[in-house]
Amino acid sequence: MKYQVLLLLLSILALGVNGLAPQQQYLITYPKDAPQSDLDDFKHAITAAGGQILHEYELIKGFVVKASAQALDTIHTLSQQHAPTIEEDQTVTAQDQGL
Repeated sequence: MKYQVLLLLLSILALGVNGLAPQQQYLITYPKDAPQSDLDDFKHAITAAGGQILHEYELIKGFVVKASAQALDTIHTLSQQHAPTIEEDQTVTAQDQGL
Protein backbone atom coordinates (compact mmCIF):
# COMPACT_ATOMS: atom_id res chain seq x y z
CA MET A 1 0.00 0.00 0.00
CA LYS A 2 2.92 2.36 0.71
CA TYR A 3 4.11 1.83 -2.86
CA GLN A 4 0.68 2.89 -4.19
CA VAL A 5 0.75 6.08 -2.13
CA LEU A 6 4.22 6.92 -3.43
CA LEU A 7 3.11 6.24 -7.00
CA LEU A 8 0.04 8.39 -6.43
CA LEU A 9 2.06 11.32 -5.14
CA LEU A 10 4.45 11.11 -8.07
CA SER A 11 1.52 10.99 -10.49
CA ILE A 12 -0.04 14.09 -8.97
CA LEU A 13 3.24 15.98 -9.15
CA ALA A 14 3.72 14.89 -12.76
CA LEU A 15 0.31 16.25 -13.70
CA GLY A 16 1.18 19.60 -12.19
CA VAL A 17 -1.99 19.80 -10.11
CA ASN A 18 -0.22 20.67 -6.90
CA GLY A 19 -2.22 23.84 -6.25
CA LEU A 20 -2.45 25.02 -9.87
CA ALA A 21 -5.97 23.85 -10.71
CA PRO A 22 -9.08 25.41 -9.16
CA GLN A 23 -10.39 23.55 -6.13
CA GLN A 24 -13.99 22.64 -5.42
CA GLN A 25 -15.77 20.67 -2.70
CA TYR A 26 -16.48 16.97 -3.31
CA LEU A 27 -18.26 14.27 -1.35
CA ILE A 28 -16.26 11.03 -1.23
CA THR A 29 -18.00 7.83 -0.12
CA TYR A 30 -16.71 4.27 0.09
CA PRO A 31 -18.51 0.90 0.10
CA LYS A 32 -19.28 -0.53 3.55
CA ASP A 33 -16.68 -3.28 3.13
CA ALA A 34 -13.83 -0.90 2.29
CA PRO A 35 -11.03 -1.10 4.86
CA GLN A 36 -10.19 1.99 6.90
CA SER A 37 -6.69 1.94 5.39
CA ASP A 38 -8.17 2.78 1.95
CA LEU A 39 -9.88 5.86 3.38
CA ASP A 40 -6.73 6.90 5.22
CA ASP A 41 -4.62 6.52 2.05
CA PHE A 42 -7.11 8.60 0.05
CA LYS A 43 -7.17 11.35 2.68
CA HIS A 44 -3.39 11.39 2.84
CA ALA A 45 -3.17 11.67 -0.95
CA ILE A 46 -5.66 14.57 -0.99
CA THR A 47 -3.69 16.57 1.56
CA ALA A 48 -0.40 15.75 -0.22
CA ALA A 49 -1.92 17.16 -3.43
CA GLY A 50 -2.72 20.45 -1.68
CA GLY A 51 -6.36 19.61 -0.88
CA GLN A 52 -8.19 19.74 2.45
CA ILE A 53 -10.41 17.35 4.37
CA LEU A 54 -13.36 19.54 5.42
CA HIS A 55 -15.64 17.03 7.17
CA GLU A 56 -15.61 13.34 8.07
CA TYR A 57 -18.86 11.41 8.45
CA GLU A 58 -19.44 8.84 11.18
CA LEU A 59 -22.57 7.04 9.94
CA ILE A 60 -21.21 6.38 6.46
CA LYS A 61 -17.69 5.76 5.20
CA GLY A 62 -17.13 9.15 3.69
CA PHE A 63 -15.85 12.67 3.94
CA VAL A 64 -15.96 16.05 2.19
CA VAL A 65 -12.80 17.38 0.56
CA LYS A 66 -11.72 20.55 -1.19
CA ALA A 67 -9.43 19.60 -4.06
CA SER A 68 -8.90 19.95 -7.78
CA ALA A 69 -10.84 17.68 -10.13
CA GLN A 70 -7.58 16.53 -11.71
CA ALA A 71 -6.20 15.37 -8.35
CA LEU A 72 -9.40 13.43 -7.63
CA ASP A 73 -9.35 11.80 -11.08
CA THR A 74 -5.77 10.67 -10.58
CA ILE A 75 -6.46 9.29 -7.13
CA HIS A 76 -9.67 7.57 -8.24
CA THR A 77 -7.88 5.69 -11.03
CA LEU A 78 -5.48 4.18 -8.50
CA SER A 79 -8.31 2.79 -6.34
CA GLN A 80 -8.88 -0.72 -7.57
CA GLN A 81 -10.78 -3.03 -5.25
CA HIS A 82 -12.84 -0.54 -3.20
CA ALA A 83 -13.34 2.38 -5.57
CA PRO A 84 -14.87 5.45 -3.95
CA THR A 85 -17.85 7.37 -5.29
CA ILE A 86 -16.86 10.97 -5.97
CA GLU A 87 -19.48 13.65 -6.54
CA GLU A 88 -19.46 17.40 -6.39
CA ASP A 89 -20.78 18.65 -3.05
CA GLN A 90 -24.07 20.52 -3.40
CA THR A 91 -27.01 21.75 -1.39
CA VAL A 92 -30.01 19.41 -1.27
CA THR A 93 -33.43 20.59 -0.10
CA ALA A 94 -36.63 18.74 0.73
CA GLN A 95 -38.94 21.61 -0.15
CA ASP A 96 -39.62 23.61 -3.29
CA GLN A 97 -37.54 26.76 -3.26
CA GLY A 98 -40.02 28.69 -5.41
CA LEU A 99 -37.82 28.89 -8.47
